[in-house]
Amino acid sequence: MVGRSILCLNKNEGLDTSFPYTYTMNATEEMRYWPRLGIYVTRTDAESYCSKVGGQHTHLDDDLEEFVPVSTHDEDAMRTEVAHLFENPPLEAPPLSEDIEIMLKAIQFEENRVATIKKWIKEDGMDKQEAKDRFQQEMDSLVREALDLPEETEQETEYRLRAKAVRDENEARRLALENAKDEEE
Repeated sequence: MVGRSILCLNKNEGLDTSFPYTYTMNATEEMRYWPRLGIYVTRTDAESYCSKVGGQHTHLDDDLEEFVPVSTHDEDAMRTEVAHLFENPPLEAPPLSEDIEIMLKAIQFEENRVATIKKWIKEDGMDKQEAKDRFQQEMDSLVREALDLPEETEQETEYRLRAKAVRDENEARRLALENAKDEEE
């Protein structure tokens, strides 16, 4: 069976969730959507998870200053759940919420930061700092949209402009020091 990964497509496009719900990684490892975790797992990974989180664990009780036992998920019940998951027809993963789609879009945008900045420098003729500032403004806008925040306030604009002025001043100072050192040599 052929499968495709979830990926964020081009800007302003949604996610490709049309992949099959049973996904074969190789000839022996079938993946299924496990609602308990909200992800696709292989039987091996699911059973490994059961052994790690199931059973008895301890934690440090600060009042007693000793480790005390804590019951967690029942390992046998989770293993039964995994068996049921792989013995029955695959479950359909629920559609991604709008919040998750926006988070994935922001992550994808951040992952493409360097390529995006270089593209703007090359194609739009921006200098490096202009491209970085534009990227930050677009990321800020994306985050504001995701968090349903209002547009930038006057105070925020003022702070951003002051921060940019300080950066520019520091850069000018650094260049002046480098030039002075070059002239001394």
